[in-house]
Amino acid sequence: MAIADEPVPHRQGTSSLPTLSPAELRGRILRLEAGERLVVAGIGSEGLGRILAASDEAVCSRLVLANDGLRTTEAVLDRLLDDLAAVALARWPCWHGREGGVGSRSHGPWLKAAAKHAAAGRRPRFRRAAKSLEFAQLLLAIDPAGLVLVADVDPASPVRAAPAVEALEWCARHGAAVVALFSAVPPHVPPYDRVLYGAHEVLRDPAPVEVRFIDPRSRAHHASAVERRVEAALASDPELGPLFSCNARVPLGPSRTAPRVDLLWREGRVVVELDGPEHRRDPTFSADRHRDYELLVAGYLVLRITNEQAETDLQRAVEKIRDVVRLRRPMGVTIR
Repeated sequence: MAIADEPVPHRQGTSSLPTLSPAELRGRILRLEAGERLVVAGIGSEGLGRILAASDEAVCSRLVLANDGLRTTEAVLDRLLDDLAAVALARWPCWHGREGGVGSRSHGPWLKAAAKHAAAGRRPRFRRAAKSLEFAQLLLAIDPAGLVLVADVDPASPVRAAPAVEALEWCARHGAAVVALFSAVPPHVPPYDRVLYGAHEVLRDPAPVEVRFIDPRSRAHHASAVERRVEAALASDPELGPLFSCNARVPLGPSRTAPRVDLLWREGRVVVELDGPEHRRDPTFSADRHRDYELLVAGYLVLRITNEQAETDLQRAVEKIRDVVRLRRPMGVTIR
């Protein structure tokens, strides 16, 4: 008996909140102006970063607030100002307002003192100054077109969420565009009730089946004890475990091969190779260098660790991998 195709139902959100597609969410963020806010459920800062990066459009600068473990609004704001000062130092001397042109909104005394700090390699942070003054001037120095502040807010703990919510409200009052992100729709109780008015839920297509399928078997080469040890060490690490797959192919394009690598973080484009003694001699050594070149021009960062290093100090090998991951995905401050 033939079975007719069933009509695909219209996707609904998991709550009564109005919904946004990823493209609509990206457009809303690009149109945010100073002092405006956007509240979105069903997504975190990493997911938002992928949505923004998937577009060829010019995106605004954004900073992800590092608010984990901070129990007061004061602590969140102090961390934010520290992060803004670190970004300003990294961008020195390319600051808006240094020329002091007509119509500059820069505060002269702050700009002079901040420039002196930055020129000496110190962050332009002045804890005795009013937070509102520091905040406004750091935003202006970093990006006069406007900086979007993004915060992941805990949807399940009002106590942990309150400092982030209050900090975002403070930032919006002092001229920043802010985005509050909830991994799930929070209950309509304080402090969530203050931000849920006008909130949206983001709708996304399900991840491809190859991403959702979890193979319980080891993918390390059966003949490599080192690969199995490193794979097991990464699997037990909360930060690195979800990222790497073992013995994976990397497609480099239609005109090139798809080499098989020992460890791959596909999303971050990081390759880790575990090299035995044979990799020190030609022709293997020369072939490795050429493959590193092909991976490099395809956008992959390659870390090579010798078998001896992994055998004698496995934890050090894992920490090297962690350093490379954090180079690709900085912790705390994210700005594009």
